[in-house]
Amino acid sequence: MVDGCQHEIKIISLSWDRPHNSIYKLNTDGNALSNPGKIGGGGILRNDQGKMIHAFSIPLGTGTNNQADVQATFKGIHWCVQHGYRRIHLEIDSELLVKWLNASSKPPWKITHYIKELQTITSQLEFFQCNHTFRENNGTADLLSKWSHRFDTTQHFYTAISFRGW
Repeated sequence: MVDGCQHEIKIISLSWDRPHNSIYKLNTDGNALSNPGKIGGGGILRNDQGKMIHAFSIPLGTGTNNQADVQATFKGIHWCVQHGYRRIHLEIDSELLVKWLNASSKPPWKITHYIKELQTITSQLEFFQCNHTFRENNGTADLLSKWSHRFDTTQHFYTAISFRGW
């Protein structure tokens, strides 16, 4: 037994903040049914008014929770690049992934190649910022990642504003 230990409870107000003007916010999350086990991911891209542009739910095979987070983020960033969204603020609930992407911590060797792929694709963006958010503030991406286990193929969700120039 440890003497003098205390449990401190802290209450924090959370809210999803819109990105700055002409920036798009991408929230992604990965999910593993066991670790390692069946993995999936999800994400949502919103504009500076908070309106959904695109959302996805994707089964990712078998792996770890960290692989799921990294692959879901890659899929989201890749979709953005393919569709001309090049000013991205990424918000994720994995502090490890934030550290790996910002190169302030070295990833495990098993996922180093995934991180390098992510760093390569983010270097193609005009603007890229990556921040941590609390899990409770990443609910839509979390739900989409869990939903991925219901399907064998990627599910895409769009709105009319998804199709730029139409």
